[in-house]
Amino acid sequence: MQENKPKFKRNIIFIKRNFQLKFIALTLLLALFCVLVCVYEFASLTQVFFTEHPVLLQELIDKGTYAIPMSLLKICIFFAVIAIFAAVLSNKIAGPVYRFESVCKEVAKGNYKVRVKLRNGDGLRDLEKEFNNMLEVLDKKGTSQGEQKGEK
Repeated sequence: MQENKPKFKRNIIFIKRNFQLKFIALTLLLALFCVLVCVYEFASLTQVFFTEHPVLLQELIDKGTYAIPMSLLKICIFFAVIAIFAAVLSNKIAGPVYRFESVCKEVAKGNYKVRVKLRNGDGLRDLEKEFNNMLEVLDKKGTSQGEQKGEK
């Protein structure tokens, strides 16, 4: 019969706040850079086009006054989606880092029985396996050394 273990669930988004906020800021800066490059390319193309067809410039300006607010709204939505994506992605990294830190603190206190337990969607799953293997070896060495001291 299988045990019904409760799933490990993290209820908060910001676990390591400074790390995650830096990650989100860098992601947003990268997105801003991409938007600025696109705007520059578009401006360069339109400048060439309108020097060849100056009559169309006035028509674009007339219709563009209605399109600019909608474009700004789309850009804001774009940045909001990227910020949410970055927060979720940083949580997948910061959560495991937090778990590893807490297990390291326990090991430093001499508790080799503790293990790292990550969620299914978390990153660093390979590191979790290797770290737990290392703790298993340390625990066995500590146990065998304790037995040897007890025999003497």
